[in-house]
Amino acid sequence: MSFPRAGTSAVVHKRGERGLNTQYRVPAAGSSDPVPGLAVFPLSGRNGVRAAGEVVLTTRAIWEGVLEQAVREDEDVYYLELSDVTFVDVAGAGALATAAGQLGDGRRFVVRRPPPALRRTLDLLWPDHAGIEVSVS
Repeated sequence: MSFPRAGTSAVVHKRGERGLNTQYRVPAAGSSDPVPGLAVFPLSGRNGVRAAGEVVLTTRAIWEGVLEQAVREDEDVYYLELSDVTFVDVAGAGALATAAGQLGDGRRFVVRRPPPALRRTLDLLWPDHAGIEVSVS
């Protein structure tokens, strides 16, 4: 799978659905563009997404759309691969905790390789949240 070229937009489509409603802009590498981007791609072989970029004010709608879609899915485990996410602000962490609270019994998000700021925020504000499992490996 390849990333879109810098400055392009795309909508992620998942298994025949209309899409995750996740338009995003990928800034050029080394550009002076101050607007952070967030790219979201479906994971192959398991339910979930891989994200790259930052979750901040300008990308929060994308993040929340992904989480809303995950809540609507029927799977017990939804994977969020965040190894290419460099930062998640506290509001983004709160959106994750809120979405996890909307999951039914036995359902959870598995957050793989989150950025340090997200791990610290979850540990501080939402320790032992039943709907969130953090995996650093």
